[in-house]
Amino acid sequence: MPPGLPETPQTIIVTGLPMSKLRCLLCLALALAAPAFGQPDSGWRRVDVPATGSYFWRYVPQSLDASRPAPLVLFFHGAGSGPDDYKNFVRDAAETAGCVLALPKASGAGWGTGADEQTVTETLRLLRAELPVDDRRIALAGHSAGGAWAYLLAYAGSIYSGVFSLSAPWYPVSALADPAYKPPIHMYYGTTDPNYTAARPQLEAQWSRLGVAWDEDVQPGFGHNTWPPGSMAAGLRFLVGHPRPDAAASGCVAGTTALCLNRGRFRLEVAWDAGGASGAGRAVPGAAADSGLFWFFAPDNWELLVKVIDCCALNDHYCVFSAAAPDVHYVLTATDTATGRVMRYENPAGQAAAATTDTRAFATCP
Repeated sequence: MPPGLPETPQTIIVTGLPMSKLRCLLCLALALAAPAFGQPDSGWRRVDVPATGSYFWRYVPQSLDASRPAPLVLFFHGAGSGPDDYKNFVRDAAETAGCVLALPKASGAGWGTGADEQTVTETLRLLRAELPVDDRRIALAGHSAGGAWAYLLAYAGSIYSGVFSLSAPWYPVSALADPAYKPPIHMYYGTTDPNYTAARPQLEAQWSRLGVAWDEDVQPGFGHNTWPPGSMAAGLRFLVGHPRPDAAASGCVAGTTALCLNRGRFRLEVAWDAGGASGAGRAVPGAAADSGLFWFFAPDNWELLVKVIDCCALNDHYCVFSAAAPDVHYVLTATDTATGRVMRYENPAGQAAAATTDTRAFATCP
């Protein structure tokens, strides 16, 4: 069985570009073909992550419905083990749930050290380059320390739809980065697992206090590293069955944490975390028609400039540009409320934010 002793998880955007440079960027984009997705091969495939020196195992089930974007679950291994140890335990469950799996490798014995956040970011990027991903169904799961990392990461960001933890220890979550959507969590415990009594009651109380919907699967006689096959399948089915809300249904409503740009069609939001603190970016009042600002730490300290430009006459797309000052971890989310299409731009912790010039963000003209 995979080792899984609890381990403590340690705990984009555009400037105002001159029009001449903007035209050059658009011409470059027109010369590039939009990514074309073929049918990915079913089964396991190891994918290297050059940016961090890590890797992940990707599994595409034979049961996957290739006619629509795929639900995606990132599964984090326990401390002292690796993703290879879990392949046989999650494969059949993925077939039952009909979801793509990605099993990244941590940089250390547990999670939350080194470049782990960047590895997760790169895993998502590489998967999106290979196959169409359902942005409403990107979920996190894990065993032991990996289960704790799953819920810590999910509630510090704003892109994940749900959490499934097996035998997870307790770590405090004081607030949610995304107050608009609280990913539900499904917890598994065996009754002979020390975390059944040491962590489970505290986690139940924590989720109830934060208003996070939770349920659990408790199996008599099972320990920290064991579970019935049906419990793994039930956890993945839980994740696939809890998508984020359809953005197109609600339209764009500007508020303290959201900007509505380009005739009110596109909703811009940002979630950040730094040094154990987290929150939603606050919109600066007085946004222009196509651009706006966010602050993270103080109202007079603006951190993020973002623009959504109508480029339809040039390349049949809406463009998203952004520029940021901080080097903290944040996720910028741009939603086309007319179609529900979502684009996300993530900056890893400790990395100076680079300007983003996404000239093919939304192929949803007019």
